[in-house]
Amino acid sequence: MRSLILFLWKHRYFLLFLILQLVAIGLIVSNNSFQRSKFISASNGVTGNILSLYDNAVSYFALKSANERLAQENARLRNKLKTSQILLDTNSFEFQDSLWQQHYYYQHSKVLNNSFQKRNNYLIISKGSKQGISTQMAVLGQNGIVGIVNSVSENFSSVISVLHSRSAIDAKLKNSGYTGTIGWDGKDYRIGQLKNIPSHVNVKIGDTVVTSGFSFIFPEGLMVGIVESATEIKGKGYYDIQVRFSQEFNKLEYVYVVTDLLREEEELIENQTNE
Repeated sequence: MRSLILFLWKHRYFLLFLILQLVAIGLIVSNNSFQRSKFISASNGVTGNILSLYDNAVSYFALKSANERLAQENARLRNKLKTSQILLDTNSFEFQDSLWQQHYYYQHSKVLNNSFQKRNNYLIISKGSKQGISTQMAVLGQNGIVGIVNSVSENFSSVISVLHSRSAIDAKLKNSGYTGTIGWDGKDYRIGQLKNIPSHVNVKIGDTVVTSGFSFIFPEGLMVGIVESATEIKGKGYYDIQVRFSQEFNKLEYVYVVTDLLREEEELIENQTNE
């Protein structure tokens, strides 16, 4: 308090000058319409800029919660898609019953760690066994496939990225329906390779590549990417097809983990068939 008093006393003449200047400006503005309009216009501009900066700052710090709400809404909408349900073939049902049964369930998760420039890349996500996550579940991004759950703890999961030497996901050309396997050669994280497509198939640059649905992991029709080039491998009878991934792996913030609600039943039938 003593220091404040000394400071005010030391600068008393300058402070008095500022006070008199403010009083003078106030009198001029209040008694002259032209100066008053100019002052109001200038003050509005300053106030607007301050409020704009404040709003931008608040919006920036609110992005996390906004993204969280958006991811929740997207997961809810994915659960309502027909591709997440299965048509039950039945001739008898109760009134107001539905022929459609939930087949796939989507839940969102935050990406805690993500690599995309190594030969074998992984993600760590913020949900685990307590939230119903288990191994061999599909993981999607906003724009395409991301990988498969590899290991699980109570609250976290590790995901093998599509950008991995062991990654091999069943995929197909959307237009023709011919199926192959999408993998990654370890070079450009934006480009994958669609293998085992016969050379007699008419493959065009720009063709869409989606999941085939032939495994118990990825639902059918999920976006993989776009054909960037297709070169026939001489003497092999197959194409070398380069696919530009639709998902940008360097911009992953939230992902969606897919639970196949009928997986146990599907695996039981497959095991009985193999036996």
